[in-house]
Amino acid sequence: MKCRTLIIATLIGAPLFMNAADLIVKKSHHNVDETVMKMQKIIQSKAKKGLAVFTVIDHKAAAQKAGLTMRDEKVIIFGNPKLGTKLMQKDPRTGLDLPLRVLVYQDKDGTTKIAYHNPQEWKKGYSLEGCKLIGKMTGVLDKITSKAAE
Repeated sequence: MKCRTLIIATLIGAPLFMNAADLIVKKSHHNVDETVMKMQKIIQSKAKKGLAVFTVIDHKAAAQKAGLTMRDEKVIIFGNPKLGTKLMQKDPRTGLDLPLRVLVYQDKDGTTKIAYHNPQEWKKGYSLEGCKLIGKMTGVLDKITSKAAE
């Protein structure tokens, strides 16, 4: 069970680790839990537009179960299946970055940060030239994370 959880967490986090240069990082004025709750509420308020939270991964809780300690860190996995499917139809490899993931974590100074990959960078690695959905996705991520950070 622990091994399967570790494998899943590694696979989900792998695209994040491999492309650290395209990260957008914002400072939140709240702790990790409050920021995550705000993000979830914002996403849920857009359910009529197709957005949904699929899961939240609590890295700190997983570390504690393994007898380890770490600062607070959670990943929110969410998206819009209609839009995500359209991207995957254009280039199936986008499934590595979908659904969307946002990391909310406490840095070494105790500041809460929000981090995510800039979807505009996907144009470089995937066959998405001229895809207007990328601009829409970038705007949605910016609005959700900025609002959660306030």
